[in-house]
Amino acid sequence: MKKNKMYPFIILTVLIMSFVLTYYNRGNMKNIAFADTENTVASNAVTPFKELKYDIDRSSVEHETKIVYNDQKYVDYKEVVQEGSDGMKKSVYQESYVDGKLISKSLEEEIVYIEPVEEIIEVGTKEYVVATSRGGFRFDQELDMVASAYDLSYESCGKYPDHPEYGITASGTKAQPGTVAVDPSVIPLGTKLYIASTDGSPDYGFATALDTGGAINGYRIDLFMENGTDAQNYGIRQVKVYILE
Repeated sequence: MKKNKMYPFIILTVLIMSFVLTYYNRGNMKNIAFADTENTVASNAVTPFKELKYDIDRSSVEHETKIVYNDQKYVDYKEVVQEGSDGMKKSVYQESYVDGKLISKSLEEEIVYIEPVEEIIEVGTKEYVVATSRGGFRFDQELDMVASAYDLSYESCGKYPDHPEYGITASGTKAQPGTVAVDPSVIPLGTKLYIASTDGSPDYGFATALDTGGAINGYRIDLFMENGTDAQNYGIRQVKVYILE
């Protein structure tokens, strides 16, 4: 039998083709496996869960304070003429969440549903200084009082000149112009005063609380005068009594 010279070549060709096909198939399998892995990962990915929420916060609105100055009141005067009170407001916030985690928070709206009430305080600016025809002076206190006048007559003091205490005040001094009788529970004896008229008549002027009287109670004051006629003509008057420093 005659051998075919092409036989070894055919066998070699088959072997080479088998090797090439095997290598090619292995590469394709890897690519297919890699592609399948990518598809699996992509199909298993979870879309983030986004959510919007609204939060309402309630809080107070602080009231303001206004100072009103009054030049008719003295410097130590201070009074609340209108009580203040805080208001209330609500603040609406928008909150953004991703997978349950707060990402951002912003103020959307703010509403004042109870208005605050302004507090008003009145403060005096008037100094304790009075200017008179006899000069200016400082004082600690001003009193509105009812004044009368007395002299050394029996009708005024209830004593005759031969009485051992005739003309002697409750302080033990001799009555003279500038001596006044007071209620010691209102004005202590020995207090320096200035008596100003309120009807345009001349002021009684500077005086000292040295005497008392049976009818002189509370905000009553009795002014000593040497002349009985002047005392009678004085009558009853409204006066300003300044307690001097």
